[in-house]
Amino acid sequence: MDVINDFKVFRVEHLDGYVPSFGRKDLYRICLITGKSIIHYNDQQIRIAGNYLFFGNINTPYAWEIESGEQLGYSCLFTYDYLLGADHGQSLKDFSPFNAANIPLYALTSENQVSSATFIFDRLMEINSIDYPHRRDMIRSLINLLMHEALLIRPLATYRTHRIEPGRSSQQLSTRFLNLLDSQFPVESKRLGISMTTVADFAGKLGIHPNYLNRAVKKDTGKTVLRLINERIITEAKVLLEQTDWSISEISFCLGFEYHSYFDNVFRKVTGCSPKAYREGREPVQHSP
Repeated sequence: MDVINDFKVFRVEHLDGYVPSFGRKDLYRICLITGKSIIHYNDQQIRIAGNYLFFGNINTPYAWEIESGEQLGYSCLFTYDYLLGADHGQSLKDFSPFNAANIPLYALTSENQVSSATFIFDRLMEINSIDYPHRRDMIRSLINLLMHEALLIRPLATYRTHRIEPGRSSQQLSTRFLNLLDSQFPVESKRLGISMTTVADFAGKLGIHPNYLNRAVKKDTGKTVLRLINERIITEAKVLLEQTDWSISEISFCLGFEYHSYFDNVFRKVTGCSPKAYREGREPVQHSP
């Protein structure tokens, strides 16, 4: 690991019988994969064979199921804070392949693409092994370069998981809402919480009537706007309960709940247990990758 314990890069090889599950951690991950695998993320799965770049973010549960022992490549892991500076951290939330609305896999279909990605990973390993005062800046730039390699492979306009067909206004609006909802996460400070928690908040931001937003989202997803808001907020609440030592009251406040009792009720409705019971029932968090 880096001296500040928030970056790691290594080569992947000979993984016979190994089934890694990365789930929701405090680490972002970029992998260069060569071999046959099944990538599970959210409620979707993609079977791959060949060379791929994989981008795992901290908000989307995912797992990697290996179908062949000849699994080769590289992996690097890093925290959000590691990329802060030079606007790289902000790019994780905005246009980068780490956006939760994007498909996390990028096929490398030419020798040039594979060579470029391999060179960047080799350079990451080399720079991480030397004693250089600006090592962190160089690593940041190389990680950012990997993100841009993905942008070259699949332009921004084709990233979205939801494909929008002409005339599908409800799907367009639903996608805009879901992207806006996701843009509030992850919560990084208990003093700077989320600002949009109601149907009216999102409708106002999108410039439409709340009832129209709810009809469009319900048509496209089968769920109401309020249900999607609550589910996403409680997903973040679980992470904060697992990954931080913040009090339940602090978590409640930063997630937009004026009263702790309301947070408790919503958490119970979504998960079936209280925030306190959820935290006490979790295994101790291992912070090393």
